This record gives sequence, structure tokens and C-alpha cells, in this order.
Amino acid sequence: MKQRKLKGYVLPTIYAITLVMMIISIAFLSQNLLASQEERNPINSEPVFDEQSVINETTEEQTTNEVTIAMPYISDKVSVAKDYYNREDDSENQEKSLIFYENTYMPNTGILYESDETFDVVTILDGTIKEVKEDEILGKMVSVEHENGIISTYYTLGEIKVSAGDQVKQNDIIATSGTSKLNINKQSSLLLEIYIDGNLTNPNTIFNKKVSEITKSP
Repeated sequence: MKQRKLKGYVLPTIYAITLVMMIISIAFLSQNLLASQEERNPINSEPVFDEQSVINETTEEQTTNEVTIAMPYISDKVSVAKDYYNREDDSENQEKSLIFYENTYMPNTGILYESDETFDVVTILDGTIKEVKEDEILGKMVSVEHENGIISTYYTLGEIKVSAGDQVKQNDIIATSGTSKLNINKQSSLLLEIYIDGNLTNPNTIFNKKVSEITKSP
């Protein structure tokens, strides 16, 4: 029986066709894998959760709550002329906290400080200047809005160094002490009022305390 031989070009052709088919198969498989991966992880999906941003916000809030509330002045020559009028205090201390103006006694709604010389008035916390105006009785006034619902208001000021909308840091100088029509013994004064969530608060209950520790007062 006569054996037939493959022609010389047949085997190379088969190898070439096989190689092309393998390349096509690999390319098709790669496209399917890529498409499957994109479906699992779409490029234009929802934003990736920014864990660092949340950490930063949490750290900032914790830092604010750990800040110790400062006094509204730095000078060591300042004293208390009239303390906050506390309705739960004894009658003697209440009497000392009355302000006399035009033949009328009024309970002091803040702390009235005095000094023989002009002193710098500083912010008790970081905040935003909410209002700057002048009162007929209490003189020039600056109100500062802080975080955690705290507002500090400074009366009987002299030279104002800020404007409404300004950002201030704790212990920034916002004004100098000044004069008013209130009955005090010394030349320069400052009246500080504190509000927490809209409620008048005794400033003595918040000084040198952390923001997280303060509570409302009668």
C-alpha cells in the first residue's frame, strides 16, 4: 500500500492557525475578565469612604471639647467690681451683686471687672465676631459666637479692634477696657456676659473648665 506524505507547507499552516486561535482565545478571555472586574469595582461608583476625613473631624471635635475656657483679660491688675447675681446665693452676696444706676438697683447679669488703668480684653475661646455696637448705658459692645452654643458678650469697652464676621482665636485682643455709666470705683471696666444655648449663665461656672465640662447655671 502506498503511503502518502503531507506536503511541506501543511504542518506550518496548521501550527499558524492553532497559534492564531490561541491568541484570539486569550484576548477574548482577558476582555471577559476585565469586564467582570469592572462590574465588581466600577470606576464611576459611589465615592470611596474617606476614613481619614472622619478621623480628622472627630479629632477636631474632641480637641474643641478639651479646650480650657480662659479669662477675658490677661492683666494681673484687674479685680471684680460686681459679681454675677445668683438667685440661689445668700442675701449678703446678692446685695453685693446689685448694680446701682439712676437711683435704681439692678441684678448684675454678668461679671463687672475694674482696674485703675486700661487693660486688654481678650476672647475666652475661638469664635466668630457676631456683633459690634454701642449701648447707651453700657458703652461699646462686642459679641463673640463660639462652638457648643456658647456666646460671650463684652461691654463697657474702649477701643474696638475687630469687626463683625472676623474669626478670632482664644486670647486674641478684641478691644481695650473702657468706661460706662455704671457705678464703679475705678477708671476702667469690663462687663462680661455668657450665654449657653441662649440661656444667661454665670461666668464663674465656666472659667478654667474644659468646654465638655460646662453646664448651664441659674
